Formats: sequence, C-alpha cells, structure tokens
Amino acid sequence: MTTDATLATRPDLRDRFQRLAGQWREESQYMSNTGQMTLLKSYLGIIGIGEPAVPLLLEELKRDPDYWFRALEAITLEDPVPPEDKGRLDRMAAAWIDWGVRSGHLAS
Repeated sequence: MTTDATLATRPDLRDRFQRLAGQWREESQYMSNTGQMTLLKSYLGIIGIGEPAVPLLLEELKRDPDYWFRALEAITLEDPVPPEDKGRLDRMAAAWIDWGVRSGHLAS
C-alpha cells in the first residue's frame, strides 16, 4: 500500500514541491495580503499536488513557519487551529504540526 508519506518521498514530487515552494516564497516576499499570496500560481500548484504535498507542507511548517495553512485546509478539508490562535503564525503552525503527527502525516 502506498501512503501519502511514501509518495511525498518520491524525488520527482519532492523536487516539484521544492521548486513551487521556492517560487512562491520569491513571488510573495513583498506581499502583506495573505489572500493574494495564496492565489499565486505557484501556491495553487502546490495545492494541485494534493495529498502527497501534506507531509511536505508540514515539514516546511516545522522547519520555517509560513502561510501554508490555506493549502493544508484545501487539501485535507481540516482546520485544527483553534479560533483564538487565528492570525498567530507560531500557534497556527504548532496546531498543524500536532495535527500532522496525530494523523500520521508527520513523524514526531
């Protein structure tokens, strides 16, 4: 059985994700509107990878928190962030990382 984590380790998927993530960081570096940031073609390309992108997104959050939350929500149809933590990047990232460990998408 192939899992999302197994798919995410495929070099072609990881390379595609890294290329899109780098492009997104470059394109969004001077943007302050997260809504606009998440409509960039590179961000939508990551969403287009689907479930195999989830462990990669969670790894990114663990390494360097950024605004990957809408991509995670779009792919997983989940939102583990408590209302009181909305808008707090560090707490939002922690909620998603905890979710990733609990759901088996991320090793603890």
